[in-house]
Amino acid sequence: MKAEIIAKIIALNNQPSVLNSTDEFNELVNEFYQIQNEEERLFEIEKLDRMAAGEKPENIERPVYPHLEEFKAVSNVFKERKKVELTQIKDQETANYKQKKVYIAALTDLIQNEENIGKALTRFKEIQDGWKEVGPVPRDKRQGLQNEYSHLIDTFRYNIGIYKDIKDHDLNRNLTLKKDLIEKLKGLLNLDKIKEIETQLHSLQDEWNSLGGTHQEEWAKIKDEYWNTVNAVYEKIRKFYEERKADQAKNIELKKELIQKAKEINERELTDHKHWQKASDQLLELQEEWKKAGYGPRDENEVIWQEFRGVCNEFFAKKKVFYGERNDQFSDVKAKKEALIKEAEELKSSTDWKGGTQKILNLQKKWKEIGSAGPKFENQLWKKFRDPIDAFFASKDSHFKDQDSANKENLDKKNAVIEKIKAYEAGGDTQKIIADLKAFSEEFAAIGNVPFEDKDNVYKAYKTALDDKYASLKIGKEEKEKVMFQAKIDSIMTSGNKEKLIDQETSSIRQKIDILNKEILKYETNLGFFSNADSKNPLFKSVNDNIQRNKEEIESLKLRLKLIRQAAK
Repeated sequence: MKAEIIAKIIALNNQPSVLNSTDEFNELVNEFYQIQNEEERLFEIEKLDRMAAGEKPENIERPVYPHLEEFKAVSNVFKERKKVELTQIKDQETANYKQKKVYIAALTDLIQNEENIGKALTRFKEIQDGWKEVGPVPRDKRQGLQNEYSHLIDTFRYNIGIYKDIKDHDLNRNLTLKKDLIEKLKGLLNLDKIKEIETQLHSLQDEWNSLGGTHQEEWAKIKDEYWNTVNAVYEKIRKFYEERKADQAKNIELKKELIQKAKEINERELTDHKHWQKASDQLLELQEEWKKAGYGPRDENEVIWQEFRGVCNEFFAKKKVFYGERNDQFSDVKAKKEALIKEAEELKSSTDWKGGTQKILNLQKKWKEIGSAGPKFENQLWKKFRDPIDAFFASKDSHFKDQDSANKENLDKKNAVIEKIKAYEAGGDTQKIIADLKAFSEEFAAIGNVPFEDKDNVYKAYKTALDDKYASLKIGKEEKEKVMFQAKIDSIMTSGNKEKLIDQETSSIRQKIDILNKEILKYETNLGFFSNADSKNPLFKSVNDNIQRNKEEIESLKLRLKLIRQAAK
């Protein structure tokens, strides 16, 4: 496509004149830069993707865009030729203007001073021929000059009258030609291309001036119609240039607004990929809006384009720095996660189900704390990390599944012991009851593991049945509590979850000791208010009793901790 555009511009350059091809050239330039901008935009997207994938920015070479330099070269040829032609036209129009002023002076002199009709007609013909041979004059002087010349032509013709040798049919013919010419002028009002209108207007005015006179009675009417139409065409031209100037001013204001929006984006504090991506999308949208905005005045258009481009370049330079630093962070995270993967691989074949599970949970916690290794590596690393973990837990599940199958018989045996405890009829001998219940506990504990999903339910049923029997013992409160606690320890030791239960029980006892110690401290503080009080004072005695009671309870709790430690050994 670019090659076709370059070929078309070369074809324009090979024309004798390039000036009339300016609109076509501008369209080709716009079409080329639309393609070029799209290629650059796609490169920026690719660059971001490659950077996001971990590639160093300095390793990403900017592509060599095919045909770009050739396009610039042939475009410069066109612009230089156009510039030369415009200069030549301007110079020629200035010279033409001076020459036409000479003819106007000559025509003025002819009208004022020549009395010989024959000589006047000859000289008049020479002036007309010379006037037509002179080319266009500057646009801003064209109408005034043409009006002055036409007025002199009209004055000359009607000062000397209608010559006797001009026949009536010539006058009628001139009238018809002038009417046809006026219709052509009116047709210019329906055209859209201003340059075409200007070219045809100049040609038709020259044609009007070259036509002979017509009937005197028709002249005033047709002259007014001619000038009204000519002035309407000039007004159309003037209005076009004024509207274009206004539109260009609006385009400049729109582009200034786009620059301001781009600056606001560039001034944001962007700290992560999500916000950088959002800002990039917004800036690219502004660039698309810029492409759609029309041109402004030539002297301003290039200035604001450089400003907008500078803001965009600054944004993408900062973005490049951000992703460069982020990729360095990703490299560090990647190294740490690869170390965790290595640890996970070492646990893959472990049969230490409890220890291995805890280590894996710790590895997973560290994995989350480390953070992301970036979109390029995170998913790959996660899969490598998950594979050995999944393998470990699959082996663990298989192990306990096989074990549960073997433990179904143990479940039936433990349920049978529970039923025996429930059916046990306690007699009057307390020691025998305690011994029997302990025997039940030992029998229960001697049975192997039950299926994993049943262990909590069977233990709960066992403990409930045993607690009911101990609760029915007819002994003192203190002794009963001691026996009940020992039974509780015995039941914990038969549980498949004894480590957890021991930790819970130990933690509970220590919390109670802490609470009692705090109460003792509070009571001892209160004793300070009784420094001079009699020991028989009721309040003083009450506080002392509370302290003593708490200390005794603490000793009892410490004894329980000792029993738990002994059982755990």
